[in-house]
Amino acid sequence: MNNFILENNLIREGEKIVVAVSGGIDSMVLLHSLLQLKDQWKLTLIIAHFNHQLRGKEADEDEEFVRSIAENKRIDFYVERANTSLVAENQKLSIQEAARNLRYAFFTKVRVSSGLSKIATGHNADDNTETILMNLFRGAGVHGLTGIPVSRSDNGVIRPIMFATRQDIGTYALENRIPYRVDSSNLKSDYTRNYIRHNILPAIREKINPNIAVVLGRTSKLFGDLENFISDTVNSNLHEIILSKSTGEVIIDLKQLHSKQKFLQDYYLYYTVKNFFKKEINFTTVRAILKTSYSETGSSCSAGFDLIFYKDREQGILKRYIPPSPFQYDITVGKQYKFEDFSFESGFTQNADINNNPLEEYIDADLIGEKLHLRNWNDGDWFFPLGMQEKKKLSDFFIDQKISIFNKTKIPVLECDGKIIWVCGLRLDDRYKITNKTRKILKLKFNYNY
Repeated sequence: MNNFILENNLIREGEKIVVAVSGGIDSMVLLHSLLQLKDQWKLTLIIAHFNHQLRGKEADEDEEFVRSIAENKRIDFYVERANTSLVAENQKLSIQEAARNLRYAFFTKVRVSSGLSKIATGHNADDNTETILMNLFRGAGVHGLTGIPVSRSDNGVIRPIMFATRQDIGTYALENRIPYRVDSSNLKSDYTRNYIRHNILPAIREKINPNIAVVLGRTSKLFGDLENFISDTVNSNLHEIILSKSTGEVIIDLKQLHSKQKFLQDYYLYYTVKNFFKKEINFTTVRAILKTSYSETGSSCSAGFDLIFYKDREQGILKRYIPPSPFQYDITVGKQYKFEDFSFESGFTQNADINNNPLEEYIDADLIGEKLHLRNWNDGDWFFPLGMQEKKKLSDFFIDQKISIFNKTKIPVLECDGKIIWVCGLRLDDRYKITNKTRKILKLKFNYNY
């Protein structure tokens, strides 16, 4: 391990390190190895353990085991617990993602609060192999095929035993009589990583290449070098595709984006999101954004997290987007209403002053019931646009009108008995128009408050 640390410049003499110890064989071998180097490198070590509360009594026993190790070695011990399942549910994350976020947030908190410089984790060569295969199967780009980095400068994480396979670690633990806990969940094949670990990797080692971890380790390093080159190239020229930026919004020059090499267009989008929104999106999402950028005006897609991408002619708009809360207001004919975002009024009139004002409409009052409602539009809504005898989905109508995804949620519809009368400010339903047979005319008036 000493040579690996030197080759990768992982530790400097005299550093203070948080050692992430779950109690499993990897982290216990990591701890033992760092203790062997402690005097040589003049290191200060702290043990941090996170209890995810996912395995009941077994998880609590893991915590007590690590605590006893820390006491025996006379090393400062930090522990934190969280209901990972509840966090995953509330944040709409997978259990694995929620667990990782909680764990690393805790390790970082310990590092910063204790004035330490590094966080050492027990990832090994087989973990790296599994990660590369997982990302490959999921359709990752170059970034995903770089595997697990040996170190990260942004959060101080180092992985000093990444050179060792799981078999190497097992041999080391046996030879040095290192105690450890067995996580029963790792023995199951329910999760993708465990399935690769227990089913796919053994088959590859037996049938194709017993040194797959070494081969993919070298390959991931090559992809890492390529990733660094791409990152430097794209970030140096990223300003060329950015028309403007403000809090929560970036406008992209699609002509400039599409003029870049096809291979690099993904990366321009990836680094736009990463640099301006501090989010790392996967390449499936990147490809969806790029595809939308080549689509017709008005097209949009999720850009991951709380972001939306919308195409407006030669511009692509990346924007933080939180859908407004659903609303429905009861409307009485003849009354005026002022809501938070818009106002509405209606009243009977003798004559229809037909003009080009889209915020005013006239309807046949005998065709409506007593109960009117103003509400936000919903997927599946349809109506008969004025002048048409066939119904049209409101979503398609918005696309035809080039209404952006950001604006269409603000447009209320007036309805009666479940039928749309007016898409306010845009189009009347043909079924409610006035004709030469109309006896009572109702004037509708709508305005935004901004």
